Amino acid sequence: MPVRKVLREILSEMQSVVQDNLIGLYLYGSLAMDCYNPSSSDIDIIIVTRERLSLEQRKRVTEYLKGVCSKKSRIELSIVCEDAIRNPRYPMRVDLHFEHWGNIFENEPDKEILSNLYTAKKRGLCVWGVPRDDIFTKISAEHHLRSVMEDIQHTREYIHEKPERVGYDVTGYWILGSCRILAFLREGKVLSKLEGGRWGIANLPKEYHELIIQALSSYQEIVEPSSEWEYQELEAFADYMTNMILKESKLRKR
Repeated sequence: MPVRKVLREILSEMQSVVQDNLIGLYLYGSLAMDCYNPSSSDIDIIIVTRERLSLEQRKRVTEYLKGVCSKKSRIELSIVCEDAIRNPRYPMRVDLHFEHWGNIFENEPDKEILSNLYTAKKRGLCVWGVPRDDIFTKISAEHHLRSVMEDIQHTREYIHEKPERVGYDVTGYWILGSCRILAFLREGKVLSKLEGGRWGIANLPKEYHELIIQALSSYQEIVEPSSEWEYQELEAFADYMTNMILKESKLRKR
């Protein structure tokens, strides 16, 4: 199903369920940053509401998303109350978080959402509703950094796992994600995974270029995500990037 049609249907469903409580539907990630791959990228969506949804409303949205998701409509969607965005805390409570591969939770703190909100603030698109810059005004760079560093530290534990075991290509995600974080720390840039990989090739030591190229090839589906990674090379890169990210984050705080 074409992305435009998916978005129209999701918006229509949200308007039906949430009604006047709906403030807006916003995109972030690859679709907003013009590097979306229909067969491998997620459709990353943030829904902002005036008040928290009821249990029945969350159930209706979840069941709808389960029905619409497919290999060509890989949806990640978060529903956040306006008050939480206006007064951000780490972690932030979300009404509903839905990921196509099965990670779903309701009315719980989420450490990653602040990064997604910051990305939406900087490079997101408003599909419908109140303009982006009128909603995502309070999300700080510090909240974004704390969120992405938490994620990169957590996912490093799984960089040798097969995609079919964890639901996505953690290895490629970690390689390109760490490049994005370092680019943000050094230059304040909010990059897509594709842009992050290219930044890494332009700015990191040559010994890691082939690994980044392999991650980019996996991301762009030039090779299979399950392609073998060289264990020692991957560990050396992970150690280097972890140390550089920690060093640069300490410098930023001074």
